[in-house]
Amino acid sequence: MKQVLWLASWYPNSLESFDGDFIQRHAEAVALFCKVHVIYVKKDKQLKTNEIATEIHDSVNLTQEIIYYNSMSTGIKLLDKFLSQRKFNEVYRNAFTEYFQISGKPDVVHVHVAMKAGITALWIKRKWRIPFIVSEHWTGYLPNADIRVDSFPALYQKWIKRILQKADAVTVVSDHLGKSMQDMLPKIKYEVIPNVVNTQIFYPGEKQLSTVTRFIHISNMNYQKNTEAIIEAASLLKDELKFTLNLYGPPNHEIENLIIEKGLQNQVFIKGEVVQDQLAEAIRQSDALILYSRFETFGCVIIEANACAVPVIVTDLEVFHELVEENVNGIFVEGENAAALAKKIKQFALQRNKFVGSAIAKETAEKFSYKSVGLLFNNLYNHIIN
Repeated sequence: MKQVLWLASWYPNSLESFDGDFIQRHAEAVALFCKVHVIYVKKDKQLKTNEIATEIHDSVNLTQEIIYYNSMSTGIKLLDKFLSQRKFNEVYRNAFTEYFQISGKPDVVHVHVAMKAGITALWIKRKWRIPFIVSEHWTGYLPNADIRVDSFPALYQKWIKRILQKADAVTVVSDHLGKSMQDMLPKIKYEVIPNVVNTQIFYPGEKQLSTVTRFIHISNMNYQKNTEAIIEAASLLKDELKFTLNLYGPPNHEIENLIIEKGLQNQVFIKGEVVQDQLAEAIRQSDALILYSRFETFGCVIIEANACAVPVIVTDLEVFHELVEENVNGIFVEGENAAALAKKIKQFALQRNKFVGSAIAKETAEKFSYKSVGLLFNNLYNHIIN
């Protein structure tokens, strides 16, 4: 069985339990076919600067090694960044050396999100000639993102370009993301390998009957997700449509205040962050998911909703056309237009029974299951190794 070392720039950890959880699901999918060892290094300011703390989580074919470090603080911002990066690289290299001594040479190194883990992959390739792959998820390559690659210092951009150019293969979660990356690196070649859905958690189930149309929105409710526009649309419908809207995500006082300001306390409810089992059941008891993002590289909650046989109402973004077919598993709505969103929500409520949930769930499972996506990565590893 192939041995693959994963170096992750984002990954769930004890400080941020949902950070890069979609990368963790990729790891679980690949572990169906290969032995996967994940190393993720995270700065923890609660540690003393000379302390290193490590968590190891073992399961079948998957080892997840989370390492926490801290670095010296001088009060000089630029110097502190340099010291932190140097310590980060040192911790990563030491972790790889220890892994190498115990487990031997991996067949391939797989980087998730080029910066900063890709720097270690470059070092490994130069010293041991082990090929590496980069899988990119970051919105920073998108032209309309609020935080873009070109807003970072020149040295940061140089490292990203070098990592991508030296990689033996690059995968992206959507063609939209790949094309956006080619604007920065015209010669880069990429393969689309999408995100996955855990069909052991997200699956169709019995829905409780209701005379009220039930909507759900799942996000971190930041600028990208445009949750405030969903609240505005809800306020336009509060007197003419019987509905509820449950919001799942981290606390957001601005959204809480907006709900009160619009008088939606009896229709819009903030549920907070919950584990995936609870989230899946909440989706199953909903009639549609609303995702009104300003930009995305994929949209994991779309396939999670579809896997539960629940259609979606989404912004008319290029990337969502890779996941959604109009009037089959969802409907599109013009962006940045709360009135248009309200109209589509009302339209959905009047004809929600036209969507065939069983067909939606079946097609989603076939495309985005652990087995389907894990096999794509396994085939890529074989190609690189050979």
